[in-house]
Amino acid sequence: MPPEPMNAEHTHVVNNGKRDLTIQELALMQPGMDRLMAEVGARTHRLYYAAQAQNWRLADYFYRSIVKQLRLCAVSRPKYDEEMTAYLDKDCTPVRDAIKAGDLVAFDAAYAHLIERANDLHGVFGKPWIHWVTPRTAPDEFDFTAGIER
Repeated sequence: MPPEPMNAEHTHVVNNGKRDLTIQELALMQPGMDRLMAEVGARTHRLYYAAQAQNWRLADYFYRSIVKQLRLCAVSRPKYDEEMTAYLDKDCTPVRDAIKAGDLVAFDAAYAHLIERANDLHGVFGKPWIHWVTPRTAPDEFDFTAGIER
């Protein structure tokens, strides 16, 4: 049996447990690039200090979290897809490789390049006034040595 044709006046509705929402309302609630990138910044901060503690499992956790968030950025804002994909493939991979090898020297070099390239991309996308730097101190809410197997 073929599906019934879509009615032009039909809208899909979802319920968030509190009220019904149209798909359009739900789409408006999705985070913009500013919110997504704020999460990337916080995760990148944690990645750096996990690696400095040589907690490679934790560094890998934050690395994967960053990559997942950046892929979401590319999906939610297709105009960034080509550059974001290249950034993930070329600039993020050396960080991943250094984490997998447990190599702090390689990590530091790859991480410095990662941040430099991210700031370059801010300029490419018309926002040269955005320049991210790694905070000078580790976030207080984490014990970056927890679970280290030595």
